[in-house]
Amino acid sequence: MREKALNTYTGRNALASLILCGPAVLLYGGFIVLPAILGFAYSLTNWTGWTARPQYIGLENFRDLWSDARFSEAIRFTLLETVLIVLFFTFVSMMLAVILDKLRIWKGPIRGLFFYPYILSILVNALLFQYMANYREGAVNTLLRAVGLNAACQDWMGAAEWAPYFIFMLVAWSGLGFFTTLYLANLQTIPTELYEAARIDGAGPFSVFRRIQFPMLLPTLTTTSVLALITGINLFPQIVVTTQGGPGFRTFTIGYYIYYLGVLNNRQGYAAAVSFVTFAALVIIAGIQVALLRRRQVSL
Repeated sequence: MREKALNTYTGRNALASLILCGPAVLLYGGFIVLPAILGFAYSLTNWTGWTARPQYIGLENFRDLWSDARFSEAIRFTLLETVLIVLFFTFVSMMLAVILDKLRIWKGPIRGLFFYPYILSILVNALLFQYMANYREGAVNTLLRAVGLNAACQDWMGAAEWAPYFIFMLVAWSGLGFFTTLYLANLQTIPTELYEAARIDGAGPFSVFRRIQFPMLLPTLTTTSVLALITGINLFPQIVVTTQGGPGFRTFTIGYYIYYLGVLNNRQGYAAAVSFVTFAALVIIAGIQVALLRRRQVSL
């Protein structure tokens, strides 16, 4: 009798789990898993996006990637932006959070000012930076002319040597508040007894950060570094709004190159191959990154 009741209870739990989780699983499978499988299948074809029956060509798309100069340029630019973004959001956000955590007056409004750019749409932030970089009436050139540096004025978004750094500043401006908030949330969980003990021992601000705050922030550092890595590799809307990959192909990210191939040039099969290689590389890099940071966390 007890066994029958247990089976009935287990069956009801299974039915309840299916009712509650089933729709979410179906949506995830339909919009994430299935498109990923189809994307890999299309990477083995020469599908243009319009033909009804894609032609199977095997690994030809993947072999072409090795000699694709534009793909190499997109990788180089994406890695440059990713390194800058990861370093900035991982460490500069941490330092800013520590400083903001020490505020005693106007704490809420000042934190809100840093978070405000994040709630703006990417389009608004990108158009703002595009206007600032404008040659004739942009804020940067207006300031240079005001101090007599007319010779330094240029189209900052159109200059191959400066456009990458303006893209980075755009991403840094729009995402700084979010990553800083993650660190601030973690700082609130540090027991005040640790600060009091450090104050009694005569520890200075640097010692407090090194011995208390930094070790306690390592879990958040792991999270922010992975999120920043994904942000850098998936850099796309900022490029669409500002440079469209120019000048030339100097600001092509991998994401924009996929869009360029699949949407603008009707090479969906080749674009799918680029997407799959990028996804595989991202998983490997993120796995190594998390493993190294967790090892560092254990050692502390």
